[in-house]
Formats: sequence, C-alpha cells, structure tokens
Amino acid sequence: MYLLDPPLIRRFPQIPHVSMIPGGMFPGRAIIVKGMVMAGGAKRFQINLCCGLLVEGDHTDNKALHFNPRFEIPAWYVSGDTDIVLNSSINNSWGEEERCNNVLTPGQPFQLRILALTDCFKIAVNGKHLCDYNHRLPLHTVRIIYINGGVQVDLIEYQGEVGAPVTED
Repeated sequence: MYLLDPPLIRRFPQIPHVSMIPGGMFPGRAIIVKGMVMAGGAKRFQINLCCGLLVEGDHTDNKALHFNPRFEIPAWYVSGDTDIVLNSSINNSWGEEERCNNVLTPGQPFQLRILALTDCFKIAVNGKHLCDYNHRLPLHTVRIIYINGGVQVDLIEYQGEVGAPVTED
C-alpha cells in the first residue's frame, strides 16, 4: 500500500461520517461496520452507500443502499417503527422500501457486514445473515459511505480485492 492510498480501516470516525470507499465497490468487496446503537432515546441511524459527496439536503447524489434501523417505540400518539428499512434514492426520489426485522438493540455492540455481489448486497448482523438487497444502481458507481444518526462507530473496514474470487462466507 502506498502512503497516499486511503486506509482500509478507519477507527472511531466522528458521526456524521462521510468518506470515500477505498477502491470503490465491486463484487466481493465487503464493508464491516462495528459499533453500538446509542442508548437513551436513539430513534434511528443510517448507513448509506452513495454515488457522490452530496449526501444531505434537497438535491443529493444517488444512494445505492440506505440501511436505516429504527427504534421508535409505539406510544398512544405514534404507531412506532422498529424495522430495518432498506431503500435507494435515484435522481432525488426514494424507491420502494424493503423491510426486515431489527435485530439491533440500543446500548449493545453490533457488527454489520455488507457484502457486494454481482446482483445484490448480502447483509449480515453479528455473523448472521439478515437479508439481501438487490442492486437498483450499478455497483461500480458507489464511491462514498455516509453514516449518521444515533450510532457510535468503532471501526469501518473494507475487505476484498478487485478480481479476487467472490465468496459469501
């Protein structure tokens, strides 16, 4: 690795966090995020795999993957939302949400693994497969990771090399 190459591991990034994905996304690339959902009222957080640096506001670059765990407890005035929501934003328009059970717990550490395959992202939490999310944008256009919300991140690690055999392990 050259000194000018971005690191393949980032430790304790400040949230919100926006950075380039070293080498971009390709089949076989995995992103590992280790952290903890903030205890004491965190309603949600998001991990976005984006196609450019415009990640907030009315006009943003495309988001290939929006991973959004929610912790909104039902109360008499709100129905609550405790799913993990997956989506993509293309040309500033959100697509149809996909939902799965939220296996994350506020105040508890977690390890998230997003593995890029040719046709989908394979998502695992704490070593257990959670769901697959089919690509809605070309994988090679993803260049940025953006993390925001009620989460503390201890580590972001990028695994895999271009041209290496793709395994789902």
